[in-house]
Amino acid sequence: MNGTIVEWAPIKLAPGRTEADLMAASDAFQRDFLSRQPGFVRRELVRKGEGEYVDIVHWRSIEDARALMEKVEGSPACQAFFSVMQMDEGETGCVDHFASVAVYEP
Repeated sequence: MNGTIVEWAPIKLAPGRTEADLMAASDAFQRDFLSRQPGFVRRELVRKGEGEYVDIVHWRSIEDARALMEKVEGSPACQAFFSVMQMDEGETGCVDHFASVAVYEP
């Protein structure tokens, strides 16, 4: 996977939402949207703390990752996924992208 782009997207549950809500929305987001995107390699959703998670998505290129951002608004699966997240007013998004320089596997 050397040379891929790693997308780091922190998630905080919206008030009244549960991990089960997040998982249901995440599964639909993966099935109905993300898995169909060009350049998508793989994805992990990890628990950071109580009500906090990080979505880690691996892309073939930064262009593929950026192209996705243009499609998000028109996707019902994306909107349902985002609806379980706490979004602060005026937030412009806190998704970061990093270039993978080495991958170590057993």
